[in-house]
Amino acid sequence: MTEQDDLISALEAQAKLGWKAASELLHPFGPVAANFSEAIRLLVHHYEQGVTIIPHPGQNHILRLMKNSTIKATYYFVTKQYRPEILQGKHPLTIQDLFEAYAPMDHAAILSYCYLFRNLSRKIEKDEWDYVQTPLYEALAVGACAGLCVPEIGFGFGLLGRGLRYLAFAAFLRENRRGFNEYRQHLKSRDLPFDIEFEERMWQCNNVQVSAIILEHMGFNRSIAGQYVAAAERDTNAPPDTLYGARFRIAEALIESYMERGEIPQSCPEWVGKDLSIPIEVRAKLLADLRTVMSDRNRIEWLNKGSSSINAQSTPEFFNTLSAEVSAKELSPS
Repeated sequence: MTEQDDLISALEAQAKLGWKAASELLHPFGPVAANFSEAIRLLVHHYEQGVTIIPHPGQNHILRLMKNSTIKATYYFVTKQYRPEILQGKHPLTIQDLFEAYAPMDHAAILSYCYLFRNLSRKIEKDEWDYVQTPLYEALAVGACAGLCVPEIGFGFGLLGRGLRYLAFAAFLRENRRGFNEYRQHLKSRDLPFDIEFEERMWQCNNVQVSAIILEHMGFNRSIAGQYVAAAERDTNAPPDTLYGARFRIAEALIESYMERGEIPQSCPEWVGKDLSIPIEVRAKLLADLRTVMSDRNRIEWLNKGSSSINAQSTPEFFNTLSAEVSAKELSPS
């Protein structure tokens, strides 16, 4: 073997160890509940088949999940945050309305975050969970708005982009609290979103590997995970496919540009592997939307909402207030 062959073998062995370490970091969080992973696989299948209207057996499976009060609250508040127009004129709003408002990959992303956020947060001290959820909500806001404004991304892919990498922080924190605090201070002092080399020294794996394994555990197939990794690593040797790769790469490019430089690029960088110009009116709308959803006054921590959040004051659209108002008027003396 040549020296180059030895180097390649060493790198491949190191990569295998990294994937093994990433998998082991997730063991304490347990397996994903079957009803969620089955739902994700179903949604991915319909997306890959180009299905926009999910057949009734599949609908029933997703609707059963959505009727859970915590998931119902998640759907309501993510809609209120990013797509408030869906809530207008609904008296009352129904689960079916929310189901029909989203495409298969949108549902897959929302359900995944709903499950992961609660499952991971249970294993982390409450006063430390902010170190995960603060950057997570920022990444979700940028990804969601980018996905809605740029159809080449899409809402679900915008959510799945960088946000999953911050959920990987939960695994780092659970494994080594002191090491994670050191890492957090390191990122803050250098104004970095991530430091792959630091992660690999501390945990023998990196956030991209942990995120990819999370995707597979949730029910997304290995092809999706591979395209996700290639986008996060900006791998120019792995050409993006049209179903997943291009969307993940465009999302990463826009999220990175906004979160690290506060701007939306006119076009995608070369590593994306797809020519895409972003018109000035789209960039202006995206920046305006981001200013709105990321302001303290308008920010909704939609993943923190639960059954207690469903009430006539917080979620009036679920209650038939219009009928009540009409009845009151009919009964009042003229």
